[in-house]
Amino acid sequence: MLRTLNKILALFSSAIVITTLSYGIIMTIFGDVEIVGQTFVDVEFPPIHIFPIFYMKPITWLTSAILLLTYSTLELTKERIARFSEFKIGLIKLLSFLIGSLALYEVLFNFTLWSGLISADATLGKLNPDVIINPYPNPKIPWNITFSTKIYFSLTIVSLYIFYYISRIRKD
Repeated sequence: MLRTLNKILALFSSAIVITTLSYGIIMTIFGDVEIVGQTFVDVEFPPIHIFPIFYMKPITWLTSAILLLTYSTLELTKERIARFSEFKIGLIKLLSFLIGSLALYEVLFNFTLWSGLISADATLGKLNPDVIINPYPNPKIPWNITFSTKIYFSLTIVSLYIFYYISRIRKD
């Protein structure tokens, strides 16, 4: 029963990831977007006027689906992963720890930057955190802060969960 649930979650979350990324790519190509991730925070789905009880931005759908997909895939492949060599396990732990640490730094950086920019905008009478961008390090390719924070947060959680999962699988 649990395996069936994980298969359903994996399929459902895969569909959301593919759909959301396709939407983002299409909107970026045909919408003349200059800010990375802006198309993922500009709209709500389903639209608020159609379904006012439950709606989320595409980046929230994507973040949730990535987390669900990671969890369900790891649970479905538990027996296979348990047969990995010590070298593979060690390499996965090392990479997941490194990636998780770097992504955590980005999350903390983004939250710090976001807080400062929200405060600056609030003093000017503007308060919409979804339009705040990070023009650094390349002003020609700015990133939407909401988008980048959620992507790096997902990467942090996925990496640290993989580290925990790999560590736990040997104990079990």
